[in-house]
Amino acid sequence: MSLIRRCGALLLCVAFAVPAAQARTFFKSGFEAPTDVPSTDGEAARFLTQATFGPTQADVAKVRQIGYSAWIDQQMNQVAMTAARPHMEAVSAAMTAAGTGDTIGQNQRLSRWFHTAVTGPDQLRQRTAWALSQIFVISDSNGAISGEPIQMSEYWDLLARNAFGYYRTLLDEVTYNPSMGKFLSHFRNRKAATGREPDENYAREVMQLFSIGLVERNLDYSPLLQGGQPIPTYDQNVISNYAKVFTGFAYNNAGTNLFGGTNTYLPMSCVATEHDTTAKVVVGGTTLPAGQTCAVDVRDGLNLLASHANVAPFIARQLIQRFTTSNPSPAYITRVAQKFNNNGDGERGDLAAVVRQILLDPEARAANPPATFGKVREPLLRLTAVLRAWNFQLPAATAYGEIRMGMTNPLPVYGQRPLGAPTVFNFYEPDYQHPGAIADANLYAPEMQIINEGSTYTISNSLADYTFRYYVGMSNPPTDRPLIDVGVLVNLATPTAMVDEVNKRMFYGQMTGNTRTTLINMLSFMNGASASEKARSLLQVAAMSPEFATQR
Repeated sequence: MSLIRRCGALLLCVAFAVPAAQARTFFKSGFEAPTDVPSTDGEAARFLTQATFGPTQADVAKVRQIGYSAWIDQQMNQVAMTAARPHMEAVSAAMTAAGTGDTIGQNQRLSRWFHTAVTGPDQLRQRTAWALSQIFVISDSNGAISGEPIQMSEYWDLLARNAFGYYRTLLDEVTYNPSMGKFLSHFRNRKAATGREPDENYAREVMQLFSIGLVERNLDYSPLLQGGQPIPTYDQNVISNYAKVFTGFAYNNAGTNLFGGTNTYLPMSCVATEHDTTAKVVVGGTTLPAGQTCAVDVRDGLNLLASHANVAPFIARQLIQRFTTSNPSPAYITRVAQKFNNNGDGERGDLAAVVRQILLDPEARAANPPATFGKVREPLLRLTAVLRAWNFQLPAATAYGEIRMGMTNPLPVYGQRPLGAPTVFNFYEPDYQHPGAIADANLYAPEMQIINEGSTYTISNSLADYTFRYYVGMSNPPTDRPLIDVGVLVNLATPTAMVDEVNKRMFYGQMTGNTRTTLINMLSFMNGASASEKARSLLQVAAMSPEFATQR
């Protein structure tokens, strides 16, 4: 069907007037009937398990109505971003106005994160930000930023704003962000002088973790070999030279004094007198000429990293692992990497195109994926999926406007805390192989690195709080956490009907027969228990089950 016949001459003229960068989103308003509508609620719920913090009944119905592609279009083009920093600023202002001595902290940031993850309409954007936060890591475990929850909220918003933007822009904004500058110590990084060399922290991690990795890669992520050995992407000399690139950074309002200015969330500026202006041999053996300004050195140095052939497979594989499967095939990685290199409009690094490819790829949407497809659910995503699967009564906002979600520090419980990884290497490694059957099969299971006997207990205990202990209708309910509403289960007549409803909402219709029979028998044997206790017991055991802990 020709463009003119499809849109009319007027729209065609408008299309040519739109800048090229908008070509990827212009014709996505649905001129034809969708062709990728899932045939069952289970298929829709499986897609939403990959694309959101957990399926809701409303989202399942929406995907069944408009299809996968149109749902992605709506998320990318129509849903407004749920911002964290403005909320944090409002809470902080309310605390100051109250004069009680209360001050904003990381607890408020985490409550906002959980509330957004559970209730925010921009699910795909926030889920993508969550994935990016595990690549471009900053952490409140670092004392340099642990006392700056508003600035850290701005960093989260930076990731969310760029979730469907371009990698090169994201890399630039991450580099200039003051929270990242303090976390990886290129904030107030000074040029060499007697007894002093530039800090190499950011120079190392921007290559190893944020862009090109340690060894040269093919498009399918397999290592390039020379003499049977992997080829390093850089050496210590390159690190030392990139450290010189990242000298002179200070607060945005520092002026000419590296140690001046006031704390702000605005991008860092560069103090010229503290920037190293010598020639620098960086990645690929390229020389940045002497005498360049800080801005030009940073631009040129980041351009070389962003255009490196490794970036596409390096970023593609990690994002696939966060959304769909821990063990993507080489062909899957290649298709996503190709989309990174060219979104169809000749543009490189289009993250919207990358995320779309990940979710709509034939391997992701296969009705009967191979046994190696899927992943262990991230522990926090087990919790958010439970919260989104069922009705919850949220607590009333505090006098400061904060909605508390009952989770102030999930790291000791779940092994994860948003923007709170123990190190710059995230909660787990992309190449982690759990000893035993997984390692023997040469498969990867990153999330298993934070799963052990202790965490299994603490996660289960917390899930019991959200599914069984605290519920609508209880006596003296707490006011700092959501209360589960099990009315929909209580109103079902039989144990079989109750288990089937849990199967639909939490297991996208793929609960095994053995688990289904076990849960039905459990309810049948609970003689004398109230309907509410049966319903809450069912949710508790289902949430703790190994089947719910995996994502297929």
